[in-house]
Amino acid sequence: MRTFLLLDKKPIVKWGMIPDETYFFGLVPEGYGLAINPHHPYVILDIDKHGDMDGFKNIPDYIYDELIKKHLTYPTKNNGLHVWLKYSGDKPLMNKTSRLGFDLRTKSGYVKWYLKGDIRDYMYLIKETSLEINNFLEAHFLGINYNKENEE
Repeated sequence: MRTFLLLDKKPIVKWGMIPDETYFFGLVPEGYGLAINPHHPYVILDIDKHGDMDGFKNIPDYIYDELIKKHLTYPTKNNGLHVWLKYSGDKPLMNKTSRLGFDLRTKSGYVKWYLKGDIRDYMYLIKETSLEINNFLEAHFLGINYNKENEE
């Protein structure tokens, strides 16, 4: 993982060039935000709620409680939710948005950190995904280079 500052929701550095396990220290200056870029196997399900779009309504009931109760979560500025997951599957997931009001952030993306303190203080709360959550993630965010022949 790595953390870096945001100004107006945009990184103030070329964050992809920051080495893994590099963290911002100290208080975040007023007017800035703190972003976190996860690394494999960590991913963040970003559930959005704005306008007529309510991603919560598109999360299947059979995984909803597990997502909310078992994993590290925190609310976002627009009444959404970041759900931190330790992906236990073996298929490549893409950093991408969906039209259903939820997005996935992988090693190719980042989210704003809304909790106090350092992500490393919360790592023990990020649990491995179940088969059901893996199936959900893979159904929506499977990498474009993946094909069924890889399973044989």
